[in-house]
Amino acid sequence: LHNGENILLSLGMGADVLYFENEKDHGEKYQVKMVFTDGSGYTARFWWFGKFLLVSENELATEPNTKDIALDPFDEKFTFEYFSSLLKGKKTRIKAFLMDQKNVSGIGNMYMHDILFKARLHPLKKISDMNEEEIELLYNGITDVLNLSREKGTFAYESDFFGEKGGYTTEDFLVGYKENKPCPVCGETIVSIKTGSTASFICPACQKNE
Repeated sequence: LHNGENILLSLGMGADVLYFENEKDHGEKYQVKMVFTDGSGYTARFWWFGKFLLVSENELATEPNTKDIALDPFDEKFTFEYFSSLLKGKKTRIKAFLMDQKNVSGIGNMYMHDILFKARLHPLKKISDMNEEEIELLYNGITDVLNLSREKGTFAYESDFFGEKGGYTTEDFLVGYKENKPCPVCGETIVSIKTGSTASFICPACQKNE
């Protein structure tokens, strides 16, 4: 902003952040409204746990909501070599590691199911038990699944900045949210298992916990 403050939007579990050209044109349900000098602006309606913060330049480096956020997979620095180095020496379980924003940012549980399936990895597998081929398959799975999501324009129930609905639907999932359906590779029945505080959809034949 012109006064040196920075706007930080934390979307929490999701949010509608929508642009408007005229202040009279926006919807009525929102927690935050920003209006620019030309009358345009945006509103933000948080679904759960969202935050709107004003942070000075000096505070950015120490701001708790952002200081520890890792690279996201769309960053050009997120190469296979970088990703492989992240995993080196780690003993945690792979899904928990990837869901931690301090390790990799931007991978939600919705996309995690297919990412792990593409790599044929069980979500509870320990990183220390993974070989080089599995790490490469995992890296490719991350980029493939997230690139597809971006091409589709996010999920069908979400809207972009200009109010356009996304085109990513359950039909695009391989195993995610397809409990009791056949695996697209081997035909085994897809199951849902508990992994910490989240559920995971896996093929028990393709993703063995070995």
